Amino acid sequence: MTAHRLLGHSLKSRTGPAASFVAAERTARGVEAGGLLDTIIEDRLVLEKVKQLESKMRYQIEKLVRLAEEEATEEDVVNGM
Repeated sequence: MTAHRLLGHSLKSRTGPAASFVAAERTARGVEAGGLLDTIIEDRLVLEKVKQLESKMRYQIEKLVRLAEEEATEEDVVNGM
């Protein structure tokens, strides 16, 4: 982005997306500085959402592992091990 600005490219020149954000056939926005900046912002938002989902999934996975370990321990006690 800094190189574009140094070359005198404006961040105001943007190319809007050709399709919705969730569309599979969506293409890149363009090579203008504004379009590249928009793409970087979208990528950052996606990464932030993935991070939130990952933390939620981690909690669920740890919870399931603890439950499985507790059940295994209870079975060992019942079987006399």
